[in-house]
Amino acid sequence: MSGWVRACQVLGPFLLILSSFSPVALGEGQIRVLAIGQVLPGESPVPFWFDSDPLVEYVLVPTDVDRYGGFGMTSFRRFVRIYFPRTRDELVEGFDFSVFPDGNLDPFVPSQIADIKYAMERGMGGLVTMGGDLSSPSGSAYAGWANSVLREVLPVELNDKMKQDGSLFSIRVVKDEPPVLSMFVPLGIEDFKGASAFTLLTTRIGATVWGHLKSAPKGLTPTESDWLVSWRVGSTGGVFWALADDLDSSWWSPIIHPLQFENLYAGDVFINILLHSVGAPLPEDVFELHDLRSLYSEYNVKRSLLIGLLEFADGFGANTRDAYAQMAEIDELRGGSLEEYRSYNYAIAREIMDSTISELADLEGEAMDLKDRALMWVYVTQWVVVTGTSLACGFAVWTLMIRRRLYREVGTSRLVLRSG
Repeated sequence: MSGWVRACQVLGPFLLILSSFSPVALGEGQIRVLAIGQVLPGESPVPFWFDSDPLVEYVLVPTDVDRYGGFGMTSFRRFVRIYFPRTRDELVEGFDFSVFPDGNLDPFVPSQIADIKYAMERGMGGLVTMGGDLSSPSGSAYAGWANSVLREVLPVELNDKMKQDGSLFSIRVVKDEPPVLSMFVPLGIEDFKGASAFTLLTTRIGATVWGHLKSAPKGLTPTESDWLVSWRVGSTGGVFWALADDLDSSWWSPIIHPLQFENLYAGDVFINILLHSVGAPLPEDVFELHDLRSLYSEYNVKRSLLIGLLEFADGFGANTRDAYAQMAEIDELRGGSLEEYRSYNYAIAREIMDSTISELADLEGEAMDLKDRALMWVYVTQWVVVTGTSLACGFAVWTLMIRRRLYREVGTSRLVLRSG
């Protein structure tokens, strides 16, 4: 069995997610992101964050996995052929930002990597995580970056000083304006602990340092090093960021250490990086935007569960047409909230989403009633079958064992012995 077939068996639902995102489907006036590397749901928080923010449209190009089997270089090259833009003009015109969590470049051909650099020089931003497969010369993604033209535009140097460290760390914000990070300091982002892995960055001259990483390896004196740095590629290029840890670190997500995850604002921090990179206004009220994104995420989960419930009821003969019609109306209502959000009218978007969530809850109740009515006939049929079988068995036992009407006594014959 080929690696591609095994991959389809393991990640069939995720491949459906991938197939729904293509460059031609991107909306106008939004932040269009190309995510390359370890980007599948369950391996990266990127899809969850982006699904929760109406400003973001994205395309996933998986080139690395940690937790799923069945993938090989053949599979990753196939993903690249399908989802990566075919021309550099499509890349420049179709995307505003690129993110590389454990961004393995090996499945790309040199011309495609050159296209990424070309796009960055013409305005596409980017962020690369350095704490995982790119954390040291022995890392699996290191050689691909070190031998590519993208090394020239990185805001950090790739050298032998890079060394992966699995110690706990926290961050310290060192740049207050613009308040990409500093607006979260009162919310405690400097107190949250990161666990997993980070590397020591050598920041290039001219790059901006946004935050420091504070770590205390066992038995050693606590040290500080650069955590998040950026610079603009050329005079008119995009903003390119380098992050010392990885997005599956417990500072960013609960993927590896779910019990240690505390930073509920990690996704908001990342979206702030996107907003600043593309020149969009930063939020004035962090709580308002965080709650609104949570509502969008809640809607996505509830809607998926509702569809599953309706499909289940439909399988037992329930008439779900009215329910789907109501769902279409609720989706249209949510669409109005998305439009207000994309116009930065967050208060109005919140009011609409409150009504949307309420109507979705009412529809969920109606769907439960549909399911119960559909299953009632299943229960009745089962009761009739079981009861009928019990009565038939009881009648047979009563007839055969008690009344014994079908029994006939066995006759006996006398054996006469004659002597000769």
